[in-house]
Amino acid sequence: LSLSAQDDFSKLVENQDVSIEIFRKFGSNEIKSIQFSPDSFVQSAIQLATYRLFGKQVGTYEASQVRPFVHGRTETTRSVSEASNAFVQRMGLFPEKNEHDGDARKEKIALLRTTAFKHQKYLRDASNGQGCDRHFFGLSMLVGENENAPTLFTDPVFQRSKRWRVSTSTLPLLPGFGCVVDDGIGIGYQVGADDIYFAISSRNEHNWTEALGHLLEEALLEMRLLFELEDASGDTPQSKL
Repeated sequence: LSLSAQDDFSKLVENQDVSIEIFRKFGSNEIKSIQFSPDSFVQSAIQLATYRLFGKQVGTYEASQVRPFVHGRTETTRSVSEASNAFVQRMGLFPEKNEHDGDARKEKIALLRTTAFKHQKYLRDASNGQGCDRHFFGLSMLVGENENAPTLFTDPVFQRSKRWRVSTSTLPLLPGFGCVVDDGIGIGYQVGADDIYFAISSRNEHNWTEALGHLLEEALLEMRLLFELEDASGDTPQSKL
């Protein structure tokens, strides 16, 4: 049994693909200058990049801290929302390169601000103990050995909603962490004053990590360009944040 476990562990390690993406074009200083939360801006970029990688949005987990509570550890911030869906669909599976169209640019900026605002609110609520995932987990743990669990816990939609193909967390140190499902991605990131570090992991057979690194850079630059051109036009909308 011990040798089998060691063999399984070795195969799992060997099957990990890890890529480090160092984005040096801007960081938290620049993001704050356009009135965004750095984390919410980066999470919006992750949504756009993974949408383009998978061709659709998938369950996305961001670890949020609940340290104000005794024995508090983490809660789930769900980065996928109706707002993020509207944003990524408007941005498209490929860059439209229509940033010089003032109306299209304003629409994209408005959708980006909305999805970032919604994300920031969810993160704040989750940190205050108002998330749903740990609550559902606690309820599931109360089901006795010979008791039937409520049908919610076996509902296909409920099961799909907590299958995290994209698992994310801010990390003070690289190289990050592994994906939590075989067809998933792990993204550890750190937003510096003038740069953003990403540690991206997946299974070797998918060849996703380097591709996602490029898509993250593309998304960040595309999002920032919207505001550069809007500033140049002299008609910058006010933030809701």
